[in-house]
Amino acid sequence: MTDLRGPEGRAAGTDSARGRSRAGLSIGLNAVGIVVVAFWFVRNGVAQELPVWVWVTGAVALAAWAVREYAPPRIAVPAAVLMVGAGSLAVVHTDGLLLVPVIIGLVVLEAAPALPVWVAVVAALAAVVVVAAVAAAAGTSVALVLGTALGLALGVVIGVSRRQLRVAAEQARVLEEQARQADRDQQRARLLADRARVARDVHDVLAHSLGGLVLQLDAVEALLEAGRVEDARQRATDARALAADGLTEARRAVRALRDDQPGDAAPSGTPGPDAGGVAESPRASRPAGDGIAALVDAHRSFGGTAVVQGDLDLPDVDEATRAVVVSAVREALSNARRHAPGRPVSLSVIRDGDAVDVIVANPVAADGHGLLGMRERFAELGGDATVEAERSDGEFVVAMHVPVAQDAARPAVGGTSGRTS
Repeated sequence: MTDLRGPEGRAAGTDSARGRSRAGLSIGLNAVGIVVVAFWFVRNGVAQELPVWVWVTGAVALAAWAVREYAPPRIAVPAAVLMVGAGSLAVVHTDGLLLVPVIIGLVVLEAAPALPVWVAVVAALAAVVVVAAVAAAAGTSVALVLGTALGLALGVVIGVSRRQLRVAAEQARVLEEQARQADRDQQRARLLADRARVARDVHDVLAHSLGGLVLQLDAVEALLEAGRVEDARQRATDARALAADGLTEARRAVRALRDDQPGDAAPSGTPGPDAGGVAESPRASRPAGDGIAALVDAHRSFGGTAVVQGDLDLPDVDEATRAVVVSAVREALSNARRHAPGRPVSLSVIRDGDAVDVIVANPVAADGHGLLGMRERFAELGGDATVEAERSDGEFVVAMHVPVAQDAARPAVGGTSGRTS
């Protein structure tokens, strides 16, 4: 059967299975150890007729060993303390048999991340002192004490190794979680960037199309009141074309958000599924990148006045930068129509060395989402591309400065060039 989990899920499942396997092996080995040590403790104790206190301390050490293994984790440290304390008392009288739970207790204390490293060392030294005292009282040879000390040192070393493994595993887990969080943050940042981009596109479309549509409809109303039916009909035709143009641009922005494949957009001039069966006008069939000249023509068709200087085609600017400049000019002209209706707008394109300056000025100032969108678009371009929007000598001026393309064919010419109208 096919495993439907992804690579991370399969890896997690494998790690979990390995963890359960290791846990089961540890429980099995500890169970065998407890049974074996308990068996020999009882057998030798009966044969040697051990004192009652040895039976009690030995039983406590073995019981603590079992509790440590099978009780909840919070009981592990207290159980380990009992294993070290009770076991060290019985080591001498059991010929070193109960050294096993003492060593395991030291491993548990040293490997516990919540405890300082020195706790197990102090416990081992205390156990050596206890064993030496009991050995002196029982007249046992020094060799047993030395062997016990070596065994306890081995337990501390094993505990240090286990602590390091646990710390490394915890660090790996933290790093993995940080990587996941960083990935989630990047995905969120990309999502927010996409939303901001689409918000700018939709704003540009609506501000340009709906603002011009209002002006056209106002003109239609005025012409009808004056009895100029033919002029009103022409204005209504222009308004319809503008509305269809805005609908096409809005579809393109939404399609870019949904598919992130602008090249897959439906051909211009083809009615979309939500067009209501109305064919778009020739004006609406123009592509999104008509350029500054088309924006100036549209501005004039809305009744605006524009004085233009320079080459509006921006031949020395790359496509991405040109699109940003066109969007900024669209917003500047829309603002001029809203806040300075009927007042002249000046638009200059100046090639200066290895850069092009595009300047749009109108008599009044306003700020809003459109200007914020301009700044965001230019910030995304990076490099030397900049935009400034501010009052200057009673006018509101939008000044754009963009570098020319690396493969610009014609040489730089200072001052104004191109057409003037």
